[in-house]
Amino acid sequence: MLVMRDAQMTTFEQAAVHNFENRLLEHLKEFFPRHCEILGEEQVRKVIRLGIERAEQYELVSERDLHLYVGLMFMLGSYFDQDPQLPWAARILKDENIVDPSDRADRLHDRAMAFLNEAAGQESQYEERALRKFCELPTSALSRTGEDKELSFGDYMLKLLYALFPEKYQAVGDPAIRQLVRQGYQSARSYGLTDEKGSAIYISLMFVLGGGFDSDPQYPWAEAVLKDAESVDSEKKWELLYKSALVRLGQWLA
Repeated sequence: MLVMRDAQMTTFEQAAVHNFENRLLEHLKEFFPRHCEILGEEQVRKVIRLGIERAEQYELVSERDLHLYVGLMFMLGSYFDQDPQLPWAARILKDENIVDPSDRADRLHDRAMAFLNEAAGQESQYEERALRKFCELPTSALSRTGEDKELSFGDYMLKLLYALFPEKYQAVGDPAIRQLVRQGYQSARSYGLTDEKGSAIYISLMFVLGGGFDSDPQYPWAEAVLKDAESVDSEKKWELLYKSALVRLGQWLA
């Protein structure tokens, strides 16, 4: 009788996971070629591994369901299930009335596509326009000046985000955007971004790229800047974050 030892079983499991990862990588190269080109294979594999880990907690373990989940990570941000802009994602994923995991994946995908058509445009034209606006945004717009000094910082951010990406603002809705601003303000301060411009850059990137952009393997440049222990000066940190964002978004728009 054939007996498979623990070491052999581990090797077999590792090979199966690697083969699945390779198939998912080829799927992403076919459907998200621009993402894969910009990120490079090593970084795409990090997104895949994170996706497998996050999807598993929602019992999404079939190859088909994982294709859908990781695809949504590319479209919505890797931590879309925790994004204050997308509360419907967590509701669907945690809905105990949806017994079949594939049904959960389908409902999530359908809701996401409806949102993206409204927010980004069927050809992503609204999203592209928003990214260009961000890249053209002068640093003077990152803090209140003139008549805007009469506004609170929170209200000024609402005004700025609407100007950047009105379609997404409307699709997300004012209550969720306000929650994003509150959460972003606190998170920015945890990284030492204590001045107004630093907070504004951080919140704007959350809005445009996704709520978890600071730890998203799709945006390793953001994590590198924000978690650099040697960078403690708020102004220098937000300036570097801003410049890094402009370089990467410029690549995407090229």
